[in-house]
Amino acid sequence: MSRNIFVVGSINMDLVISCDRLPMLGESKKGHSFFQNQGGKGANQAIACKKLGHDNVHFIGAIGNDENGKALIQTMKTYGINIDGTQRIDGVNSGVCMIALDESKKDNILIIDGGTNKYLDKDLVNDYLLKHAKEGDILITQLEVNLDAVYEANKLAKSLGMYTILNPAPICEFNKDIYNYLDLVVLNETEAKLLTNIECETIQDAKSIYEKLNVNEIIITLGGKGGYYASKNEVIPAPVYKVDVVDTTCAGDTYIGAIALRISKGISIKDSLSFAARCSSITVSRKGAGISIPTKEEIEQFERS
Repeated sequence: MSRNIFVVGSINMDLVISCDRLPMLGESKKGHSFFQNQGGKGANQAIACKKLGHDNVHFIGAIGNDENGKALIQTMKTYGINIDGTQRIDGVNSGVCMIALDESKKDNILIIDGGTNKYLDKDLVNDYLLKHAKEGDILITQLEVNLDAVYEANKLAKSLGMYTILNPAPICEFNKDIYNYLDLVVLNETEAKLLTNIECETIQDAKSIYEKLNVNEIIITLGGKGGYYASKNEVIPAPVYKVDVVDTTCAGDTYIGAIALRISKGISIKDSLSFAARCSSITVSRKGAGISIPTKEEIEQFERS
């Protein structure tokens, strides 16, 4: 039987607009194709776990009692994610993320107002984990919420015998003692450089990053260049699938959700790298955050084609 997945993390309303290039400072620029949808690293990762085929995903986060909060909760319910651990906070807006898609560079910039994400209560998080989590379950966290809650959740999870995954994004100052409670760190090349001062270009670079972080396993994602997986026994390249990139917003979150899903089924990370790359390749070929993540059926069809 697969293990339960608990995601402690952020949830935002994404406001997305496209333009042929990003404006210079002080410049007004015409955009097009505006839309809004659910986002936030934590919510995206929970949705990825669910859409890719996991039956029991718990999201633990914080929203405001505003219209965005109501819409975000309804979205999570629609996906079938357990939101019993999600807090409602009065007097603070739900998280909002402004995203501008640069069509010339096939990339984006984000400006985030964390809102209620910054006030996620560590005691309520731990109470929920104590009540519902068990040995062997999986915890996924990032750095887009109250950092005390992230630290304490991982510390508790490890004492409960859970498998812990950290996505150290967005990069900020955090308590590095958290590494003592982690099984897996998944980070991109920019995050790796900021945390270790090492540019990841070779297998030796990946090994050096692994040694500096000093956790059981790491995955370094390099976008269209693939990535690396490192453990105490080996460092190997991670595969990549070439597609026409439309929007990279949720690529990393999809990747992490795919890895967590496979771990929950008892499949090693090494044997999950190709699956995660396939999932992310579909995500970047679409616009949006949670809505761009492929379903289990779409992945199966992709693998048959």
